[in-house]
Amino acid sequence: MICVTGKQMKAVDNYCIKKLGIPGIVLMENAALKVLKNIDLDKFNSFTIVCGVGNNGGDGLAIGRHLIANDKNVEIFLLGNINKGSNDFNTNYNILKNMGLEIKDIDTKKDINILISSLKNSNMTIDSIFGTGLTRSVEGLYKDVISAINSNSKYVLSIDIPSGMDSDTGNILGISVTANMTVTMQLMKKGLVNNSDYTGKVIVEPIGMPKIAIENVIGQI
Repeated sequence: MICVTGKQMKAVDNYCIKKLGIPGIVLMENAALKVLKNIDLDKFNSFTIVCGVGNNGGDGLAIGRHLIANDKNVEIFLLGNINKGSNDFNTNYNILKNMGLEIKDIDTKKDINILISSLKNSNMTIDSIFGTGLTRSVEGLYKDVISAINSNSKYVLSIDIPSGMDSDTGNILGISVTANMTVTMQLMKKGLVNNSDYTGKVIVEPIGMPKIAIENVIGQI
């Protein structure tokens, strides 16, 4: 099994998009479908999805859309400045808005109380706040939100890596989501191997990145 750092994974991603011409939104859609594949839709019917504004958050939005298409009850919360959303995040955000879905912003302590109510009433929490690029300590509202997720969720699925974990070392950057399952994309991340206390069951899912991209990039870093 190939284990990669966050920098290596980003380089593979960039190679697929910039060198091979695979649109990032295609990889995001593939990721969403692979996460959906690992959710027991007979068992789980209500979901709280907590998203950041990067591509990890975009994955969460796309998953939410597919869950809605499967007639599931979905509440989505957004943490971060929408004006700083990645392009692929914005695409999925706009689709959900066009569908008439209310996406709740988390800006204050009062908003966290609304989130807590949703967490308590949902069968599953989906964590899509931070991806593999996180290197700074988690503070402020982000810390409060992760604490709320850990204290009030019945079952947590993290996308790619539990938010708050360093993808290279497995170190906890102040606080981390404690997941029951982590679905990570294409390649195992070193941090997931180094620290299994927060990951739950780890599943590696291919999302359509060709072997040539992995071979050409991993040997160069």
